[in-house]
Amino acid sequence: MRHTLAAALVAVMAVQAGTAWAFADDEARTAILELREQLKASQRAQVDLMSQVEALRTENQRMIGQMQELSRRVETMDQRLIEVEPARVQLNGRVISVKPAERRDFESAVELFRKRDFSNCLKALNTFKKTWPKSAYMADVDYWRASCYYSLNDFKSTITVTNNLYRVYPSSPKAAEALLMKASAELSEGEIDEAKKSLNILIKRYPKSDSSKTAKSRLAQIEKLG
Repeated sequence: MRHTLAAALVAVMAVQAGTAWAFADDEARTAILELREQLKASQRAQVDLMSQVEALRTENQRMIGQMQELSRRVETMDQRLIEVEPARVQLNGRVISVKPAERRDFESAVELFRKRDFSNCLKALNTFKKTWPKSAYMADVDYWRASCYYSLNDFKSTITVTNNLYRVYPSSPKAAEALLMKASAELSEGEIDEAKKSLNILIKRYPKSDSSKTAKSRLAQIEKLG
């Protein structure tokens, strides 16, 4: 009898132990599954985060490109404004307002004269008159045009240009010099009376100019020869 009870007790304990182990296995399996799900969720979150980072990097590059393009456009516009906005410069003791391209064209033409390239200088000055018809340089342009003609021994053209210069721009510092050049061209053409007239006009209209002193000297020489 005792042996039978003991055997029954052992059997019951074995069943209970097996059931406990079964419960332990289920809990472990569930825990593992939960951990796997957590791992997958973590991996998905990491992938999403990396995608967001890449999207932000792409957006940042796009914004940098836009800023660089805007900066380039601003620089271009600034350069265009510099090219078209008038600048104040000194000319013959006066302050005038000219555009940068206008100033560049004028100075380039005068530089040709200094290089004694009179023909090309004349072409450049004639082009300037067409390009900048209202330029504040115009009196000086005509003065250099007359100087080119004189240097090329085209005295008739010299007389025409200088005559126009002092009539149209009588207040220009170049007007007195133009009259002196006109008289020299008239002398070269043998027009003595016209030369004397030009010199007298110069002395009368611009008595304080350096050209007036030269005019008096030349007039005295003409009278002596005459």
